[in-house]
Amino acid sequence: MKRVCLVAGGTGGHIFPAIAFGKWITKHQEEVKVSFVCGSRPLEQEIYEASHITPYYLPTSGSPLGIRSLSGKMRRLKEFGLSFISFKKLLRNCHVDACVLFGGYVSFIPLMVCHLTSVPVFVHEQNSVAGKVTRLSSRLGKKVASGWEVCTPLSPDAFHWTGVPVRGFSLREPKEAWELMALGKKLPEKKIIGVLGGSLMSQRLIQLMGPMLRAQEMRNFFFLFLGDSQLADIAREFHGSPENISVIGKQWDMSNFYSVVDAVVTRGGASTLSELATLGIPAVVVPWQEAADNHQERNALCFIEHNDGAIWHENDSPKAFQECILKILRNTQRPPRSISKGDESESLWRLISSSIGREIL
Repeated sequence: MKRVCLVAGGTGGHIFPAIAFGKWITKHQEEVKVSFVCGSRPLEQEIYEASHITPYYLPTSGSPLGIRSLSGKMRRLKEFGLSFISFKKLLRNCHVDACVLFGGYVSFIPLMVCHLTSVPVFVHEQNSVAGKVTRLSSRLGKKVASGWEVCTPLSPDAFHWTGVPVRGFSLREPKEAWELMALGKKLPEKKIIGVLGGSLMSQRLIQLMGPMLRAQEMRNFFFLFLGDSQLADIAREFHGSPENISVIGKQWDMSNFYSVVDAVVTRGGASTLSELATLGIPAVVVPWQEAADNHQERNALCFIEHNDGAIWHENDSPKAFQECILKILRNTQRPPRSISKGDESESLWRLISSSIGREIL
């Protein structure tokens, strides 16, 4: 039996594609055993638990480069050392045939351990801009799979375009999905705009939308914010309590949310954009300005090239935001929703299987 280790940590943008790929392998490759590896941040544990997966936790909480204090750097360097030993032991005890890295701070250690122990390692880059580990992997001669047709700054012959594996959804009729969310209101007759801040639940995005939602033109739409109780307080502070706004708590299963929305306002995370593209949901993308290498802006450009969408920047005017909303909803009805057929996962598996001796017929 082949054993494949999937490494993903940090945020849902890295973890959800890994989970989707792991489930595809389990369903379609019965002789392959899948295991998951992540770091020790509480968010990672929460996401995996919501998916009924028990990963192998490495005792690391972040990169030493991502913290300023000397004591913090020393603590994380110690975590790196312990994680290096822990992951090496995992490879030896579980006889792993290949390791697939889906990004996040946790990917660096498995990359180096696999490289030093000659275990085949692959990298899946969800963003249209290669991260640090992806660039290092390419320089080390590892195979890189990209979620988009571009993977800056890698040349086209340095990566394989496979797409982003997308998790499955149990989509329902809008009325049923709305009732299951228990919002205490009837399903609006207006078009519903979902507002997504990513798995970290961006407070800034909620604040930015305050001036726009007070405009009379926006009263023609219903806005459904996704977030935790803190975001609900922020939404009330900035928007008051108008009849065209509701806040729903954090959802790791997005089935009901995606079933009711006609469009979304979202950050530029690659995993979310891939889900929206799969489901045919138009989007106004608000790239996070502090994203490394401006990758959210580039993700957004890739998204709107092939999907109904528009980009609104944080320094653009409220009027421009309204125009973006109207643009993506103009002459559209609630689109039929479908779920991924797993083509992205199959493409990624073909790349891996050709290197570990298990060809797919």
